[in-house]
Amino acid sequence: MSQLGYMVMAVGLERPDAGDVPFDHARVFQALLFLGAGSVIIALHHEQDIWKMGGLRKKMPVTFWTFIIGTLALCGVPPFSGFYSKDSILAAGAGTEKLSALVLGFSSPA
Repeated sequence: MSQLGYMVMAVGLERPDAGDVPFDHARVFQALLFLGAGSVIIALHHEQDIWKMGGLRKKMPVTFWTFIIGTLALCGVPPFSGFYSKDSILAAGAGTEKLSALVLGFSSPA
């Protein structure tokens, strides 16, 4: 389930405030990926042909690792913050009778 799905689940659990943390994490790491994309475009002198954008790891190692960190955080891979940002929503679901939403939240990967 994506971070967006957890935010919708928080609204369904009547705790939209619990959805703020995943929203902030998604916003920050998506901005990180857009900044990395801008860095690649500038380094390639505004080239937009994706077939000419190979070898990022060797040519731009900082940007490469920035992409890796942003992607892993958005995917919810531990120990990145995207993995832990859903805890507030799952904790909100633990204190409610909406068992079906809670089971769905715990059973979905990332």
